[in-house]
Amino acid sequence: MSSLVLRRLKALRLRTSSNICCSSTLIESTLHLRRQNDYEKSTTDWRCAAIVSSSQLSPSSSCRAFHSNTPILLPQREQRHDRHSQNKRRDHGNHYNRDNFSRIQEHLHNFPSQLSTSTALAAWHRTAMELVMDVSKLWGRHRQSNPTSPQQLYRAVLLANDLVSKVLSIRENELDGIDSTALQSIQRNKKEARFRSSARKLSTELLAQTVALGFSRCDPKISSDAAYKAQELLDRLEEINVKYHRMENKRNLSFKEEDVFPTTRIYNHVLNCWARSMNHDAEKHATALLSRMSSPRHEDVAFPGPDIFSYNNMLNLYASRGNVPAAEALLKELEDSGNGVTADVYSYTIVMNAMQRRFLSGKGDRYMKDPQRAEELLARLVRKYEESGFTNGKLCPTSVTFGTVLSMYAAADRLRKENLSMNQSRSWLTRNVEASTQRIVSDVEYLGWGAENAERVLEWIIGLSERERRSRGIDSAGESRCGTSDHDMFIRPCVQHFVTTCHAWANSGKGIEAAERCESLKNRNISLYKSTGYAELRPNVLLFGVVIDAWAKANEEDESAEHAERLLDEAEQLFLHSHSSDPNNRLSNIVYNQVIDAWSRRSLPKNEAGTVAGTRAENVLLRMMDNFRITGNEHMRPDVISYTGVIKAYINSPIGGVKALELLDEMNDECMNGNRGAKPDNKAKSVVIDACIKSGLSTEAFRIFSGIDDSEKSIVMFNTILTGYKNEGRCHEAESVLRKMISLSDEGYPNCSPNTLSYYLCIFALSKGKGKERVARARALFNETIQRYRGGDISCEPSADLFNALAQVISHSEIPCRENEVLTLLEEMEAYGCTPTLESFNILIHTCSRSEEKNNMRNALQIAASAYSALDAAGLTADSVTYVSMIRAILNLMNDSEGKVQALTALFRKCCEGGFLNQHMINVLAQDTSEDDFQSITGISGGLDALQIDRLPYEWRQNSTQRKN
Repeated sequence: MSSLVLRRLKALRLRTSSNICCSSTLIESTLHLRRQNDYEKSTTDWRCAAIVSSSQLSPSSSCRAFHSNTPILLPQREQRHDRHSQNKRRDHGNHYNRDNFSRIQEHLHNFPSQLSTSTALAAWHRTAMELVMDVSKLWGRHRQSNPTSPQQLYRAVLLANDLVSKVLSIRENELDGIDSTALQSIQRNKKEARFRSSARKLSTELLAQTVALGFSRCDPKISSDAAYKAQELLDRLEEINVKYHRMENKRNLSFKEEDVFPTTRIYNHVLNCWARSMNHDAEKHATALLSRMSSPRHEDVAFPGPDIFSYNNMLNLYASRGNVPAAEALLKELEDSGNGVTADVYSYTIVMNAMQRRFLSGKGDRYMKDPQRAEELLARLVRKYEESGFTNGKLCPTSVTFGTVLSMYAAADRLRKENLSMNQSRSWLTRNVEASTQRIVSDVEYLGWGAENAERVLEWIIGLSERERRSRGIDSAGESRCGTSDHDMFIRPCVQHFVTTCHAWANSGKGIEAAERCESLKNRNISLYKSTGYAELRPNVLLFGVVIDAWAKANEEDESAEHAERLLDEAEQLFLHSHSSDPNNRLSNIVYNQVIDAWSRRSLPKNEAGTVAGTRAENVLLRMMDNFRITGNEHMRPDVISYTGVIKAYINSPIGGVKALELLDEMNDECMNGNRGAKPDNKAKSVVIDACIKSGLSTEAFRIFSGIDDSEKSIVMFNTILTGYKNEGRCHEAESVLRKMISLSDEGYPNCSPNTLSYYLCIFALSKGKGKERVARARALFNETIQRYRGGDISCEPSADLFNALAQVISHSEIPCRENEVLTLLEEMEAYGCTPTLESFNILIHTCSRSEEKNNMRNALQIAASAYSALDAAGLTADSVTYVSMIRAILNLMNDSEGKVQALTALFRKCCEGGFLNQHMINVLAQDTSEDDFQSITGISGGLDALQIDRLPYEWRQNSTQRKN
């Protein structure tokens, strides 16, 4: 029959000149075939006739008319296919391409606005229903099985909208009296009556509802006019309904009232379109539509009123626009409503999510009391649910509802610290600093505020669960023995609630206390799981990971990292051989990386050879590789984060550069062997470069740096290379790298543009160099930084370090009256908004101590003494470097021997009282004073052994540093 209809279609297209005539003849020809074949089969399945809602569309039957040469008007029967054809349809039949849409558009062009017979009208309506329902697979319940791009989805909805608009036009024309005489004169037989009867089951309202649903699921960034089109469909449907009720003789119509009567669902779809719309007037249109539903608007027709879904769509609109006050007001209206529509759990959750978005946003309208307000809403919901005797399922809080409040408290400590930091850094812009501070809730009331509240809410959830369990007689399987509830939902804590609370403690900044609280919560979760048997409480890898993270951040002691490693042992016992498809219940490299991170945080040059942390981190890496080989779990394979963490752990070790190069080669070998996750990225290379620089392997560091493409280089990499050249005093190479940065920046690589740190490193490298021109070169670089900043480059904003670097160059030069130059430079710092640091004063005092002009010694000593005396007024405390510089200044610049000894004695005593004595200071005094003067100044006697710092009282040296001038 298909080939016969195809031949008729081609013949008709050749013989017909107008589209409408062609379409009309095509219908009659096709109907002739249907009368011969279809009327005898009363069980013909049109799929859409029994559909109750557009959201329940089943895509089980593929649209073969769109993917074959079968005419669209032919009825589609369910056929049995072999496995090969089913797989082929699954792979290719659900992807709508350009040919499919072109075919729909072709039939749209042939769709008539008026028809001569009621049978033809029913056929056209049935065809439109088939087209719309098949295209709606792209946005129906099973849309995941029909992958499509947002642009393609919007195009499909537009095509469906055009089809429905054609159908509505036919309805409107029929109501306006067009072809009414023709409809009355048709001679109807039983078969045609049966045909028309089946067509009446195909609801026009359902078609419009389906299209409105499609518009509500389009990406609002692409479909800016979707809400307007959905609203237009609804308005036309209402107008048709009004016209229908005004007609006196309805028997000649091809449809009944229920066919065009809009249900609440189509209103809700349109409201959802407005809620998701990004148009500035969306709120106005949505408010008007909701008001229209709430009040009678026509004397002839009683259109449906709003339900809770309507109000929830409105709440979603307010929430998406951050209008929390409007959402709260509407929720309060629902709570006090007497029209039978009351708020449900989703109403409360939407408003709480709006508060959460406002709280987590980085904007200035963040309100720090939102966690408490969200908890108040949750308490109101829980109270209503308890008052119902735990029987009203519409009020039963979900895990998401509780999780929203927990997440807000979990982020509270971090956000409070951010707000305080922002307030302090911008206080000079705020006229009313006191009011601004009050908004932050008294300067971050205390650390752990959010974590403590999160744990309190968690205990509340556990208590509610227990009360509901006893009230409803719920067993561990989740079944109620009382049978009095109208729902099978109930409150119960889940492992994610424990994870969120542990995350709050891990980021609270409470150190060891936070880690211990996380450990306690983990044990509580395991205990509850064993006692209740709730599947939701089953411990997962995520829980162990967040507790390990808490111990990693606890302090700088090795014991905390060892505790994190013991938790890894426990996780391996539970999850190492798990083959669960859920990643949260399957061991992966994430927890191993967290333990490696714990050791890398303790990579301090405090132990012998400084390699303990690196060795322990590398052992965890080897352990992960062994477990990967044993289990074959690809998720446990080391990745670039694993190797980078081990390199960080070695970074402060004397062999850190060598180990970093070895691990970099190992990463490349892993990548060559198929482990693409181990491919070194720019961050890993940056860490390797840093390790090489700290180990004195600047040549290897520059080799790795040179192998990176210019487009992938960053300011961090350049500054690391500059740090190496600064440490080695290679000022020419440093300046060459700086010029390379400027060149790449001018070529369009903004990530390579130099900043203040870049210029500081170059200038500081000059302080270790040689040559009379280095002061002039340093001044030129300094002035270049200022010029770039004045030109709009805020990354080159002058800093105290920049001034100190130039002062250091001047201090180490041979120019006369260096102390005056440095003093002038420090006075200029305040003009640029920079505050002199302790290093600034130390450089000035050290410069004075090196003065060699006899006629300038008195002036230099006076400047040094003034700088030392000004420390208290500047809010600074002298350190070991300060005292050594002052001792040198007194020794070199004072001529009065008796006054020199008195000054040195007073200075030495003050140094010991502060605990800043070091070996270098003792050596300077021993070399430049006589034995009697040394004993008089220090009170130390007894030969060379007595001059060792370790033999002196600990209180004299407890705050000292060994850094020399």
